[in-house]
Amino acid sequence: MTPLPRLNPRTASLTGFLTAFGITAFAPGARAAPANTADSIAIMEKQIHALQAQLTQLKIKQETENRQVRAQLARQRELIEANPYASREALLHTRSSPSDFSHTPESETPFLGWNIKGVEYEPLAPSLTASTPVGMLTATPPAHPDLYKPLRRGQLQIGGIRLTLGGFLEAATMWRSRYTGSDISTGFNAIPWGNQPAHHMSEFHQSERQSRLSLLVEGMITKRLEADAYVETDFQGSGSSSNSRQSNSYVPRARVVYGELKDQEDGLYFLGGQSWSLITLFNKGMFARDEQTPLVIEAQYVPGFNWTRNPQLRVVKTFGKEERYALGFSVENPSAVPAGKAYGHVTDHISGTNVNNPDTFYTTDPAPDVIAKLAADPGWGHYEITGIMRFFRSRSSQNNGGQNHTVIAGGGGGGMILPLINKALYLQASGLVGQGLGRYGSSNLPDYTYSPAGGPVALPEANLLVGLYGTPTNDLTLYSYVGAEKVLRRKAFDQNGEHFGYGNHGYDMSGCSSELSTVCAASGNVQTVAEATAGFWYTAAKGDYGTIRIGGQYAHTYLQSFSGIGGRPHTDADMVFMSFRYMPFN
Repeated sequence: MTPLPRLNPRTASLTGFLTAFGITAFAPGARAAPANTADSIAIMEKQIHALQAQLTQLKIKQETENRQVRAQLARQRELIEANPYASREALLHTRSSPSDFSHTPESETPFLGWNIKGVEYEPLAPSLTASTPVGMLTATPPAHPDLYKPLRRGQLQIGGIRLTLGGFLEAATMWRSRYTGSDISTGFNAIPWGNQPAHHMSEFHQSERQSRLSLLVEGMITKRLEADAYVETDFQGSGSSSNSRQSNSYVPRARVVYGELKDQEDGLYFLGGQSWSLITLFNKGMFARDEQTPLVIEAQYVPGFNWTRNPQLRVVKTFGKEERYALGFSVENPSAVPAGKAYGHVTDHISGTNVNNPDTFYTTDPAPDVIAKLAADPGWGHYEITGIMRFFRSRSSQNNGGQNHTVIAGGGGGGMILPLINKALYLQASGLVGQGLGRYGSSNLPDYTYSPAGGPVALPEANLLVGLYGTPTNDLTLYSYVGAEKVLRRKAFDQNGEHFGYGNHGYDMSGCSSELSTVCAASGNVQTVAEATAGFWYTAAKGDYGTIRIGGQYAHTYLQSFSGIGGRPHTDADMVFMSFRYMPFN
């Protein structure tokens, strides 16, 4: 082999540069340049034009390859979405047409699965649900999704906004041993007494009204401030023409509608709109959509479960990098539940007007309910301490005058969730005790009655719920709950030989077990509502097009009133529920 000529180090770099670009006329050691400068310039211009033409061709070739790769990736996504049941092994050998690939020969760029020119494609990941047991049954979106991860099933991306679809379609069946006139939500306080013909009749209904649709919209306002909006609706609303005779005409209702600002770096969360009350037990922390609601089919849940869904302004502060501790404060829309007989002319509620429901009443509450909560997740179990303050107001009127009466009520309680057998068996317990807390129990017992002067008198009350739930197999969930709500003491008085207040000894209960008797004051003086219930959820099918779950529940509910003339009446009801749920986005 002929050895390469030695080059002067000072000229080696210039020589390599000029040679690389095909410009050799002025390279050191090259043959002599043309005699005149004009010829040299002409040669260089010709070489430069040739290089520019070659660069243009390379750019066109690169853009063509990029378009082909993008088209192939888009085609791959279309294929996987069009046929998600196809196995990955089958898809590894799927090719729509030769044009989907770049011009590079297959021997140089083999088709290895979903890897195209170094870009690996994976099918959409499964959807996520809230980190609560009921989240899996309702396809509720999680409280802390990651906006920077790839899309999951049930998600859409519009610019910087991510949309997550959730909810389920339900076909439910219910049987009750007493005729209550209820749909999927039982009126616990409306279970008929023995003097009512409905007490001696059972009822059977089918319903789709608990079917639920939800939409979560999320985006980053700044690098550290996230915003989300969440809407959840079902069909348990009832319009003026709603009926179950020929064409069911029930209407959607607003279950949850709120917006939220999240600063996870500082552990600050602001929520405004309609959501679960802060008094509701959480499964972990104190984040929206992580509420620990019972797993029952019954849409009124279980007596003893404390909750509302109402408009509020809430702020939550978490502590520590893992947010194991949280402090929350919420100002919530008030709506008291009065009961009992008042003396004189007392005004504490009026019928709805304008866009409010004219067939119900709205109490004259002077201020919002105020709730504070401390939650802890130290590593084993979840624990809460809750306090609440409420305000009631009435006006007693006489000719040419009157007087307003305002009282402050409230109480406190707490709850816990203990993993007895991690991921297999859990114990939950929660309770609330104080004055004027009936509104926050599932049975909706009254909050207050009346004093001789016509002012509100808060009723002393207590609620308790204990439950066990677990997953003995991946497809089977079992649960049982025992709960009770109770008015602890009577608040009553006599005036001019008449009986007033709530739970008065003089109220006549003598006809409560005689059909068609009109002498029964039990329904307006309930003291205790209790229930024991158990049920299951079974995952019948789960795939890329959603999940099918089948559920069953049995419940026994017991009511007892305060004693009066003729004794202390009670009533009860047995209930059986079945549910078939399809969750297309879970």
